Amino acid sequence: MKNVIKTSVLAALLAVSAQASAKTAIFDLNFIATNNYGTTSSSVGSVTMTDLADLNLGDGASGVRVTVRLNNLSQFASGNTGAVWISSYEMNFAGTDTLGNDNYRNVAGLGTNDIEWEENGCVSYGTNCGTPQKGWGGATGDAAWGQEINFATSTFTNGQFSTIDYLNGGVAGYTGFSVDQFLANAVSNNGDTNAPDAYFWIRIRGNTAQNGGGMASSGYWGNSITNSSGNGLNYRLNVLATTATVVPEAETFAMMMAGLGLIGGIVRRRKAV
Repeated sequence: MKNVIKTSVLAALLAVSAQASAKTAIFDLNFIATNNYGTTSSSVGSVTMTDLADLNLGDGASGVRVTVRLNNLSQFASGNTGAVWISSYEMNFAGTDTLGNDNYRNVAGLGTNDIEWEENGCVSYGTNCGTPQKGWGGATGDAAWGQEINFATSTFTNGQFSTIDYLNGGVAGYTGFSVDQFLANAVSNNGDTNAPDAYFWIRIRGNTAQNGGGMASSGYWGNSITNSSGNGLNYRLNVLATTATVVPEAETFAMMMAGLGLIGGIVRRRKAV
């Protein structure tokens, strides 16, 4: 009976630990959203988001640290000498409309020169969503893609990274920056029920808006795609992160391992009997 009780208690412990909050999530930027195909490319980068409390910074900061790393942008190049670069990325925390500069800080790598906290954008296949808007975000009342993090022209290129902290508090008293909050606010496609939900959206451009710069000129990747008004999308290629790899917090992992060890000991004792 004691063994049964112990096993039940440990099983409950494992169930609780498995439900504990994850503190780090890693996203792969590999879903092409702006050409006519919605194709998956080789990854063009990754995003790592970690709760600041897990970093033991010693400054009492609350929020998340986000690192975007770029790779393999050459797959979109036409062979021109011009570079392809990321002009901005967008992500989706709820209720950031009133935030200001006191809610972020540049940490390492390329720093943002502007954040539009209330962006509320939309991206779709082959268009800029149009009217009525059908795509990731942009539906009536949809506050998706609320943050657009902008970089200086032609600077965020292949092999670079940007690390920025998004801080709770500040003048606005915001409290919504956490990994769990972010994972709970994936952006759905309101025009395609088969499309995956998206977490991040980055904008890749050639280095000139006149000819796409280094971006392949065939239009396959999106530089000749137009919106509903017939205007080009600034020779822009939009890429989404539609998957998340969640890393458990250290104490949760330790608890799970300890529980598994205790269960293993109980099983061995029962076999010995």
